[in-house]
Amino acid sequence: MEKILEAALSKAEEAEVYRVKKETTTVKFQANRLKSISSLFKEGAGLRVIRGGKIGFSSINNLNDPYTLVNRALDSAQFGQRAHFHFPPPKRIPPVQCFDPSLSSLKIEQMIEEGEKAIKLVLEEVPYLECEGEVRKAETEVRILNTSGLDESYKKTGYLFFLYAFFAKEGNFLGIEEEEGGGEYKSYSSLLAQRLIKLANLARNEVRISPGTYPAIFTSKAMPLLLQSLMKGINGKLVQKKTSPLMGKMGKPILSPLINIVDDGRFPFGIATSPLDGEGVVSRRTEIVREGILKDFIYDLQTAGLMRVESTANAARSYDSLPSPSTTNFILEPGDTSFEEMIKDVKEGIIVDQVIGSSQGNDLTGEFSVNLDLGYKVERGKIKGRIKNVMISGNAYKLLNKVIAVGREERGIGSIRTPSVYFEKVNVTG
Repeated sequence: MEKILEAALSKAEEAEVYRVKKETTTVKFQANRLKSISSLFKEGAGLRVIRGGKIGFSSINNLNDPYTLVNRALDSAQFGQRAHFHFPPPKRIPPVQCFDPSLSSLKIEQMIEEGEKAIKLVLEEVPYLECEGEVRKAETEVRILNTSGLDESYKKTGYLFFLYAFFAKEGNFLGIEEEEGGGEYKSYSSLLAQRLIKLANLARNEVRISPGTYPAIFTSKAMPLLLQSLMKGINGKLVQKKTSPLMGKMGKPILSPLINIVDDGRFPFGIATSPLDGEGVVSRRTEIVREGILKDFIYDLQTAGLMRVESTANAARSYDSLPSPSTTNFILEPGDTSFEEMIKDVKEGIIVDQVIGSSQGNDLTGEFSVNLDLGYKVERGKIKGRIKNVMISGNAYKLLNKVIAVGREERGIGSIRTPSVYFEKVNVTG
């Protein structure tokens, strides 16, 4: 890597090498039994240069020919965007919990056992279901080296346990999914099985609901549908291009006063936790929304330079791509209301747990219209049963301004961490 940097610096003002090694092991289950075991190893390096004030980039997955990498990066600079940043110098990096040795040493036999245990527990209670699943572990090693003197490396681990159970009969289909994950190993078999069994039992009774507007409790699984618009709205690239709906709203109320959101690249064993972002900027915790008020956008070095602000350490990348702003661990902070207390407060309404078609809405404006894949009707403070063949629609920003309560039990759904949230109303159609 040092030779690559040295060769690049002979013709460029600044340069950076970003190298990644990643090994992933995946165990899959289908039709209630083990289906496959696979391992994948990926390695590569990306070279970013600033030549003539412009950005050049190239990547390679075989470091036996580093000079091709250098020449391609240098040549591409003539067509690149003008650089509005300098590569960061070294700084003190506080320790971050992102590597779990027990996960690194987790054996395939243990992964198989985890999946088989979960499936067995589900079938003992709900034998008519058919189960699928995936247990995956990953270990990543990253090194960043630049001409400003930065030379840092770190390792991180990742773990995902996904469980899906379904029942299919003519005119009737039920599918339930549960997952847990993070940067450390935990035995999730019993937890996921218990959740799935509970949801299946609640779905035994099918009920109808008339089209209309109803109070709605969105579970942690459903909340990403509403948060994805905000995640785009705070992206510095959209702010810089003046396409974000949050332009000009810094320091102003944009959501309910009950909503507090942070982006935390240092969250212990989070999916997106690391000591540095993709450009070598020290990871940090950024307050996005406090009591409904917009506090900050997220930036990488280039968008921060264009906007004349500091990077928020939100540069995301792989070795074969240029960095761009992206959220890390996006956390909606818990409130003080339990899920059971929310249900007791509903006279007539719905619980939204799984939806289909979340990518078909307008993420930028927050408009959505999706099929309710798994949802329940609540009457007089009790869950009456599953509702089918309905759609829900609304606007994410408007819903997040009409919050009755925020749950106190949060869950991680990918890199999003959120509790359940109780809203005043959502549109329901048949």
